[in-house]
Amino acid sequence: MGRLAQGVSMARFGIDFAVLRRDRPYVLGLAVTDRCNLRCRHCRVWRSHGRHMPLSRIEGILRRFHARGSRLLYLEGGEPYLWRDGPHRLDAVIRRAHELGYLRVHIYSNGTLPLTAPADFTWISADGLHETNRSLRGSDLDAVLEHAGACPTPKALLYTVNTVNRAEIPSFLRYVEGRLPQVPVMFQLHTPYYGVDGLFLDGQAREAAVETLLDCKRAGLPVLNSVPGLRRLRPGRGSGPRSLWCVVDGEGEYPCCRALGDPAVCEHCGYAACEEILLVRNFNPRAIASMWTCM
Repeated sequence: MGRLAQGVSMARFGIDFAVLRRDRPYVLGLAVTDRCNLRCRHCRVWRSHGRHMPLSRIEGILRRFHARGSRLLYLEGGEPYLWRDGPHRLDAVIRRAHELGYLRVHIYSNGTLPLTAPADFTWISADGLHETNRSLRGSDLDAVLEHAGACPTPKALLYTVNTVNRAEIPSFLRYVEGRLPQVPVMFQLHTPYYGVDGLFLDGQAREAAVETLLDCKRAGLPVLNSVPGLRRLRPGRGSGPRSLWCVVDGEGEYPCCRALGDPAVCEHCGYAACEEILLVRNFNPRAIASMWTCM
């Protein structure tokens, strides 16, 4: 798709999404594999031992959701960089998505492998300084940041706040600012997919985490979240499930997220990106300024 055609398509998407406000799954999250090379404390996806999704099935899903209105795609897992189908690697999925008319393709990665795929944006997970990140994720922070620095696409780090790493937010931001200037950090809050556990932020801890993030944002540290987006992460302020995005994995499709239907998950959802998307749809200038980095 040429630049002019892409610009026209993006303008049509913006009108459909923010002006006409149609109820469509504009954002498609595709879990191309459930396999992962990490064993993060907050995640059990790797235990499913699912197979890689065949490229033919991926293409069928992409076609079907494009017809339903999806224009933004994010590839996740497991670890999407492990995905393969014969000679095909992740770049084949990205290339096919663009050919079918997806305007932006993002990758969510744990950053332990070289980040070489030609995505439009790459999100790289890191959940604290060295020992904390190793305890929570089992990955080496310096190796992850080295891969992030070498990543040729626009990128941001993704930090999931929990009871273990909450106190490290300011020091982590300062460390990243020194190691990777101009690379922002998006913060989300631990979501209790598997029930309340030791990582769960209760109401008081969640409020304190949000206040810390607001202070860091005001201090000029590289927090990608907008101020209004952070405020909507306070207890009881979330917007609840939406049909504007959909997740598909090897088992089926799920409006909003793979845990939809669990009231505890919805009540304590910490997905900051969802709040930012809704603020952008409502023409909030600070959310638009923050999210423009990702577009």
